[in-house]
Amino acid sequence: MQTPRRRVAGFTLIELLVGMIVGALAGIAVIRLITAETGAQASRDAMGGARRVATGSLNLLASELRMVEPGGGVEALAADYKSVTLRVPYALGLLCKYTAGSSTVSMLPSDSSLYFAPGFSGFAVLNNTTSYTYITSGVTLTNSGTASDCTAAAVGISTLPAPGSVSTNAGRLVTLAGTVSPTPKPGQPVLLYRRVSYEFKTSTLVPGKIGLWRKLVTPNTEQELAAPFDTTARFRYYVLNGTTPQSTIPGTLSDLRGLQLQLDAQSDSMPRQTPSRTTVRVTSDVFFHNRPD
Repeated sequence: MQTPRRRVAGFTLIELLVGMIVGALAGIAVIRLITAETGAQASRDAMGGARRVATGSLNLLASELRMVEPGGGVEALAADYKSVTLRVPYALGLLCKYTAGSSTVSMLPSDSSLYFAPGFSGFAVLNNTTSYTYITSGVTLTNSGTASDCTAAAVGISTLPAPGSVSTNAGRLVTLAGTVSPTPKPGQPVLLYRRVSYEFKTSTLVPGKIGLWRKLVTPNTEQELAAPFDTTARFRYYVLNGTTPQSTIPGTLSDLRGLQLQLDAQSDSMPRQTPSRTTVRVTSDVFFHNRPD
């Protein structure tokens, strides 16, 4: 007599093949999900990097633009809309005496590091028509002056002392050489300015791309603030009371009341499986202070 064989529990070959196929399909789905999420994260990182390029350069640019005096603070605009040259004020004072091309001015207290930084380019005097006359040639600055020119009874201007014990932030007397016409009178405001140029041009930080440069026209030194930018990055112009920026340069620069900064920033690198860098457009409108209208 033969003893019946017991059936041993297990999987058949067909069951194993089906299980392997199902596992492979699930693995492919997981891999695709991970790949898609990795690509999406790379795109988000690239977009964030591009935004940082734009916003990082915006702070300094906007702070200097806001200080520009609208009547004559804009010196030049490039025909390709890629650069602007500004007269940026950095100190303010009152005229004590003007004689034969020499002005004694009592300056208001200011940050000493900002005041003594290089780049003095000239000065401007507020005339009787509520607009500034800019002195641009034959100008020198001497950080001393004759106190009696300010304290005379007919003038009565006192140079302000330093707040507390910080003597470096005190007011100071200066002598400015430069012919002013019409002849100014004591008490008229005087501002010192630096000529600063902002320009989109070839980058050294990211070769082959565009960078935003800041240049001190005097003494002709420049630094690259941020990169890379797309070739479409540019400036637009707010003229008088216009609410929409225009792309054409105004016929009279003194009509300019603000700038729109079109910062088309790009990522530092190309995300995976993309043929180009990520570009983010950041626009910011900056209007000059003390508008006359």
